[in-house]
Amino acid sequence: MLSFRGVPYAEPPLGPLRFAAPRPAAAWSGVRDATRFGPAAPQRPDALVRRLGLFGDEPQAEDCLTLNVWTPGPGPGDRRPVLVWLHGGAFIGGTSGVPLYDGARLAREGDVVVVTLNYRVGALGFLYLGPGRGNFGLLDQLEALRFVARHAAAFGGDPDRVTVFGESAGAGSVCALLAMPAARGLFRRAIVQSAAPAGVLGPAEAAERTAKLLGKLGLGADDVGALREVPVEALLDAQERTHAEGPFAKGMLFMPVVDGELLPRAPLEAAAAGAARDVELLVGTTREEMRLYVLAVLGEGVGDALVPRILAAQLAGEVRDPAAAAARLAAGYRRLFAERGLAASAAELFYALQTDLGLRWPSHLLAARHAAHQPRTWAYLFTWPSPLAGGELRACHALDLPFTFGTLAAPGMAELAGAGAEAEGLSARLRAAWVAFARDGDPSHPGLGAWPSFAPPRFATMELGARCGVLEAPFAAESALWEGALRE
Repeated sequence: MLSFRGVPYAEPPLGPLRFAAPRPAAAWSGVRDATRFGPAAPQRPDALVRRLGLFGDEPQAEDCLTLNVWTPGPGPGDRRPVLVWLHGGAFIGGTSGVPLYDGARLAREGDVVVVTLNYRVGALGFLYLGPGRGNFGLLDQLEALRFVARHAAAFGGDPDRVTVFGESAGAGSVCALLAMPAARGLFRRAIVQSAAPAGVLGPAEAAERTAKLLGKLGLGADDVGALREVPVEALLDAQERTHAEGPFAKGMLFMPVVDGELLPRAPLEAAAAGAARDVELLVGTTREEMRLYVLAVLGEGVGDALVPRILAAQLAGEVRDPAAAAARLAAGYRRLFAERGLAASAAELFYALQTDLGLRWPSHLLAARHAAHQPRTWAYLFTWPSPLAGGELRACHALDLPFTFGTLAAPGMAELAGAGAEAEGLSARLRAAWVAFARDGDPSHPGLGAWPSFAPPRFATMELGARCGVLEAPFAAESALWEGALRE
């Protein structure tokens, strides 16, 4: 197994390249040191991020546009599938240089090439400065994919069998790439793990957020030259102060912007139009995504009356009468909880509604709309429970990460994900599915059996957990509630 770390795929985004599209990395002569990960993009990781192993003591720098490669070894005629990983981090953080994302085991046992990369995050990556001046983190990802296309064969990979995959904001980036004309031809397959496919901003809303941040720096929207001179710590301070003024209707401060150019349409609209009909897709979520934030005490103090009020604020602009839609959804979920003999406390309803609003329901729409144009579309539901916090997290957001990379032994992962033969067995089955999909577009393999594609009315979904098997339309009742509420 060979690894190459910290390989530059673009020029350092400094000086005039700060808040600009990346330029391809210059060639070098001789031997380059590729034994260390490149710096993470500048960020302020919080305690939860560190507890989950998503960031440690990695160095940070604006000169962050590097990637890492794991390969069983290039040889004459080798053409292995290539999996390109986009890390998560709410578009404000994250790095590929943590033990959780070590690609060695996935590459070795799957006989594939694994690539992970860093891209600009936060204001440096997603501050919107007007038409054609934004989405810099997405442009970084495009440049990295172009680098892979040019050099995959040198690493023993097949440039015609590239799969881009990611989780959380990384999966949201994959959704954006599916909608971007500039990304066509750079990957053949995509795996979307726990994305918020509706998590994008329009230009007007993005401009409002930009104005708030620039105001804290004493700058206006046209002061790009001065913005390039702002010390990075001052920029991060302004970012944190702007974020603290939330909450925002769409949650995160920074998201991809539907600018009409790089990203012409929102991912769900693009999927409905068949924008990426040539791309085979695997998409899924964990069963109880938002229960990760039990660790952040997000639902503490949420009373019965507050649940529909929070939901109504999030539905504003999406439906004619947000308050009525939110009330119907909350009542419908209470009824489902009662029918299933489950506790229907305000906190339980809050986490269930937030999971489905932000991740599960939009992921269903993404898969269903894409499947109308591409029959090789597949869905999964990750149900393995976390032992952390006395089991209160259940199958929460980010729990699938150590199973994806086979890094259950990485620092902190035993506490989050568990350990032992059963956990390792699930990781092996999940990784074999991802590799099978990257190899020929079908995640079926002997360890799981036949995996039906995702299509109505079955909406077949593979459960990946202590039990593995095919589920038939596992969230039909919840889907009916969302369809009814959002139709009005």
